[in-house]
Amino acid sequence: MDMAVQSFTKVLRLFADRRGLGFRRCLFSQLIWFIFIAVALPASADNWPEWRGADGDGFSDESAVPTVWSDKQNVLWKSELPAPGNSSPIVFGDRVFITGANDDGTERSLMAFDRKSGKLLWKRSREHLASDPTHATNPWCAASPATDGQSIFTWDGSAGAAAYDFSGRLLWQRDLGVFVHQWGHGSSPRLYKDMVFIFGGPGPRVLLTALDKETSEIVWQEDLSHLGSDPQELVGSFATPFIWQNGKRAELLLPLPGYLASFDPDSGKEIWRCEGLGELAYSDAMVGRGMILAFSGYKGPCFGMRAPGENEWGDLTKTHRVWFNEVSEQRVGSGVIVGDRFYLCGRKGPLKCGDINTGEILWTHDLGEQAWGAISYVQNRLYLTDQAGITHIFRPEDRFDLIERNALAKEDRGNATIAFSDGQLFLRTHRHLYAIED
Repeated sequence: MDMAVQSFTKVLRLFADRRGLGFRRCLFSQLIWFIFIAVALPASADNWPEWRGADGDGFSDESAVPTVWSDKQNVLWKSELPAPGNSSPIVFGDRVFITGANDDGTERSLMAFDRKSGKLLWKRSREHLASDPTHATNPWCAASPATDGQSIFTWDGSAGAAAYDFSGRLLWQRDLGVFVHQWGHGSSPRLYKDMVFIFGGPGPRVLLTALDKETSEIVWQEDLSHLGSDPQELVGSFATPFIWQNGKRAELLLPLPGYLASFDPDSGKEIWRCEGLGELAYSDAMVGRGMILAFSGYKGPCFGMRAPGENEWGDLTKTHRVWFNEVSEQRVGSGVIVGDRFYLCGRKGPLKCGDINTGEILWTHDLGEQAWGAISYVQNRLYLTDQAGITHIFRPEDRFDLIERNALAKEDRGNATIAFSDGQLFLRTHRHLYAIED
C-alpha cells in the first residue's frame, strides 16, 4: 500500500502542476476518489491471498521478482517448520500464513510469520484424535489457507474448516463430516463474495459446499455422492475450484472423475459439463484465449474445449470439445496458459509445452526430478519448483528456454508452490519457509 500511495502522490502532484493548482487543494479534492478506488479494488498485486494468487490462476502482476537465489544467496530469512507438509504459503500485508500438522496428524495448525523477519508470530492448533488416514507423501493439512484480508480460512478434510482473525483468534469452526481416502486430501478453500468454497473429497463422501465467511453457516451444498468411491480405489479429485468470470456469468470450474464441471457459485447448481477426464484429477482447470483445458491424473486423458457463452449450459461434450488426448500420464501440479500455449509438468518431471487449440505437444523437457508444484507466470517468466527444492525459471517459448535453475539445500525437499508478493518470493519446503529477495 505504501508503494501505491507514493505512486498516487506522484501522479497527483503532476496533475496539480499541469492545472496550476496547489498540491494540498488538489489532494483534498481527490482524496475521496482515492479512498473509493482503494476500497473498491480487489487485493492488490503485492498480496498473494489464496492458492495460486488473487485470481487462482498462478499469474502475478509483480514488476520485479528475484530470478537468482540459493539456500544462502538472496535469502531474506529462513524459518524452521515443525513437520513436513504440502500446502503453499499465502501472503497478505505484513503476514505470511502456512498450514501444517504434527507428525501423527493429531494437531492441525495455522501459523503466522512476520514477513520482514520470519519470526513466528503465532501458531493456532486444533486437536483431531479420530482416525484420519493419509499417504506418507501427503501429510495432513495439505490444503493451503485463504484470506480476505480480515480472516484466514483453513480446510482439512475430517478435521473440518476454520476461520481465524489476524491476531490468531479462532472465529469459527465447521464440521462437515468424515472424508476418508488413502491419499488424504488436497483441495484448498476458495473465496468468492461473502462465501468460502470447500470441495470435500475424494472417498465415499464427495461434496461441494459454500460457507458464509462470517458465520460458517452453509449457504448451499451440492451432493456429489455419485462420484464417491472406496477409499482404496484410484478414483477422485484433489483439484481446487477455479472461479471464472464468463461475461456477466460467474462460474466455478472443477475437474471431477470423468468430466469437467461448471457450477453456479451463488447457488451450487451445475451449469454445464464436458466429458473426457479419467478417474483421477489433481490439476486445476486452465482458461485462456477462448479455450478451457482439463487434465486427468494417473493414467488419464486430457482435453481442450471451446469456452461456452454466458448463456450456454448442459452437456457440452459434443458441441464444445475441440480435442481429446488419450495419452496416459500422471499429472499432479497445475499449469498455465500463456498466449496460445499451455505449460504443464507431469509428476515424474516431464515439463511440456502444448498448443491450446490442438493439444499437440511442442516440446518436452525432463527436469530430472519429480514435481508436484504448480507453474506460475510472472514478468514473462515461468516458475516451477520440483521436489528437490530446485526452482526452474524459463521463458514461455516454443522451445525450452531456461533462464535460471535455483537450488536450495539438499535436505530442503518439498511439493509447495511459490507465493509472489511485492518483489519477494515465499517458498515452503518440508523443513523450512523461505523468504527470497534481491
